[in-house]
Formats: sequence, structure tokens, C-alpha cells
Amino acid sequence: MDGGQGEPGQDWLVFGLGNPGSRYAATRHNLGWRLVDRMVGRCRARLQAGRADYFFARAGLGPHRVHLIKPTTQMNLSGRAVRQYLGIERPAAPRILVALDDVYLPLSRLRVRPRGTSGGHNGLASVLEHLGSDDFARLRMGVGPGPDGADLAEFVLEEFEPHEREAVEQMLDRAADALESWIQEGPEATMRRFNG
Repeated sequence: MDGGQGEPGQDWLVFGLGNPGSRYAATRHNLGWRLVDRMVGRCRARLQAGRADYFFARAGLGPHRVHLIKPTTQMNLSGRAVRQYLGIERPAAPRILVALDDVYLPLSRLRVRPRGTSGGHNGLASVLEHLGSDDFARLRMGVGPGPDGADLAEFVLEEFEPHEREAVEQMLDRAADALESWIQEGPEATMRRFNG
């Protein structure tokens, strides 16, 4: 398991975190799912039900094999689906990247890192717990800041305001670019280009 740039022929696992069900589809907390959907479209792949708590698609990106995965557990159980995918599908020497929303980043800001803490995100905390390691990349997409005094747990379960939606679409396009860059060009080039 590793969040750095892989050698050609290795498998990349991209887990987009979110909540299942139409109630959550357009909420701030579901940007990870939406990024996976965007990548599936870019790669002309086909999303299918897995043998446990996930949907997945497989695609090629340059010399790399990319697995695009949407856990279908609730957000705070995302790590269970990550562990299931690794155990059932058995990708070879996988490199892992987790894509998620971040309420502490301003709307449209991206941050990619090779490792780190959960930063208070329950879905990422679950992944860290189930993998027993922080040695995987993460791509954070800003959805903040929340209104003064807002309950952030409720805020992320709300849909974007109409005036925010164009910025969200642009951010998802940039996040897809960042994901491709991380896999093909490596961490340093991607962080220089997309962070900040």
C-alpha cells in the first residue's frame, strides 16, 4: 500500500467517499462519489456493483490500471468497504488515493497529500482505522466555510447553494485533472500545480 507514484503496471485504487441514497446525492459530503463518476465518464469505463459494499469500475490511465470505487456504506463506515475491496478483488501491489470533501477548505480549493491525519473527517478516519496506516494519498475538495455557528455535521449534508454550483463543477474538473496528474506525474508535480 502506498500513496506515491507507482511503477507502470501497478494498480491504483481511487476511493471516492460519500453516502448512498438519493437523499445525499447532491450534498457537500458526496464530492468523492461525484469525482469517481466524473472519472468513470472520462475513462469511458462502466460502473458495476461489487461483491460487497461498493461499486467499482476499472480503466487504463497511461500505463496504469485504475480502479474507481464508490463505497456504499454510510460515510463513517467507509473503511469497511476499502478493506472489503482489497480482500475480494486482490489488486496487485495497490497504490491508494482517497477523494473526499473538506469543510475546512474554502469552496473550490483542492489539497492533495501523500499521507496525513483524518483532519476530523469521519469517513477518512474509518479508512485509517481499517487500513491501520496513513500511508495512502488523499485528495481533499473544499466545501467550506460553514456559516458562523453552523453545525458542520449538518452543513455537509446539505446541498450546494445555486450560486455555488458552477464553482463545484469547475472544482470537480480540476480534481479529476489532479487525480490524473498524481497517477501519471507523481506527488511533487501535482502538489505544486494544484495545492493552494
